[in-house]
Amino acid sequence: MAIESASHQQRPAYMTIDSVIFDLDGLLVDTERFSKLAFHQAEEAHGLSGHTDLFLSLVGTNDRQHTERLASELTEFTDPVAFRKTWVEAYLQMVNEAPVPLLPGVSETLEWLKQERIKTAVATSSTSDAAKKKLTETDIHHYFDSVTCGDHVSRSKPYPDIYIRAGETISADMSRSIGLEDSANGVKSAHAAGLNVIQVPNVVEPSNEILALGIDVCTSMHDVLDMLRAGEPVKSRLSKS
Repeated sequence: MAIESASHQQRPAYMTIDSVIFDLDGLLVDTERFSKLAFHQAEEAHGLSGHTDLFLSLVGTNDRQHTERLASELTEFTDPVAFRKTWVEAYLQMVNEAPVPLLPGVSETLEWLKQERIKTAVATSSTSDAAKKKLTETDIHHYFDSVTCGDHVSRSKPYPDIYIRAGETISADMSRSIGLEDSANGVKSAHAAGLNVIQVPNVVEPSNEILALGIDVCTSMHDVLDMLRAGEPVKSRLSKS
């Protein structure tokens, strides 16, 4: 899918950070592993297997994109509507059994940004209700100046709409702002919106296509915090670990 990108100028190794815009699932809260497990449970319930690539292609996209892709890919094998229902029910059962934890380094990173008075926002493909629940239950909602959700825009990640809107809500200078993502779709979205992107991979490592965008890659939010404190990008930390 070709995504029209905002203009990217050469940026200095050191820059004063204006804003940081975060994805939510798989970056701040540890939900993607539950979603993947629930997807495989839905496969088993519907007599399917071998659709992991389909799941990975959906990471970072909104409900509408899920529905459309499942209809496109699974119609010949099973009822895609029933499959999605099974998937969602299995996921909700998992996350409702116990609070979804924050990923390591999240609290420290958010606190540092607050102390530095750097603007923050969330750009998540989750619905408004789901995002509010996750941010409230993990007690991090107060760190963010705005939250933009998948039901606020018509086009899902990997299109840049959600990051552009999130940036507008906090008057971000996108050329001096950072987009933090875990998924390929999210990276493409943030990059196309003109952000400096750091990926913290969760359920899938960055592909050569993603690395070719010139993004930074960290193994954890602890590494992200080290980068922010240092004030300069560190390319592909995965290769140095």
